[in-house]
Amino acid sequence: MKTLKITLLLFLCTFIAQAQETYKHSLSGIKKIKIITDTSIDLTVGNSNELVLNISKNKHSQYDEHHNEKKKSRKNKAKGLKPLYSIGNDNTGHGLEVTKDGRTLIVKDLQSFMKRNGFSIQIPKGIDVYLNSGNLGHVKVTGITSELEIKTNVGHINLVNISGPVTASTSTGNVTVVFATVNQSSPISLSTATGDVDVSLASSTKANLSLKTTMGTVFTDFDFKAPSSKGLKQYGNSRKIDSKINNGGVKISLKSATGNIYLRKK
Repeated sequence: MKTLKITLLLFLCTFIAQAQETYKHSLSGIKKIKIITDTSIDLTVGNSNELVLNISKNKHSQYDEHHNEKKKSRKNKAKGLKPLYSIGNDNTGHGLEVTKDGRTLIVKDLQSFMKRNGFSIQIPKGIDVYLNSGNLGHVKVTGITSELEIKTNVGHINLVNISGPVTASTSTGNVTVVFATVNQSSPISLSTATGDVDVSLASSTKANLSLKTTMGTVFTDFDFKAPSSKGLKQYGNSRKIDSKINNGGVKISLKSATGNIYLRKK
């Protein structure tokens, strides 16, 4: 039984490795990274001064003979030819165009979202980041304490242990943010058209707040001057609430058209 378990584990590891490619690029002299794609992004802090981008492909069973034969046939047809894309030139061999603009590294995904199954990315601390997940990508960022700008159309945004400044927006999806600390240097803006905005801050955070929901309700356990019930306080009917916590500080704007806003002490 033990031998069988080990064999199955090795098989699964081999299968996963076959479904993933890795691209690396030095970040020497780079201050900002821009990543533009139509797939989901999971960004974390790495240990080297490199961009490490793991590319997950849509998985098919290795026993799907029809798929494997079709893939082999297409590979043979393309032998000696280079892929051509309408939005850029693949200079990585991974369907990516990587260029520099001054001290900014730009990574543009040239392939259709149908051929992607998400990017897992690692970068060192101190690099500012712009992420655009296109029409159907979710974004998760963990532990990045530099400046963040995030956009997606239909997808959730989940930011954990960040410091900002941050601007994040989605048309359809929730925006969930847990701040480790709050950088006071620049405003913070978090917005969604269809979804909730859920933000957790340290109780000592200094901020000027602008909270707006068109069709939803604002909930908080911070000490605002407003009627309260048990637990989280409820603010209804108002289109916009402007207030301060801890005598004011950096501007934090939270907006949702149809969803609720949750502002929590952590």
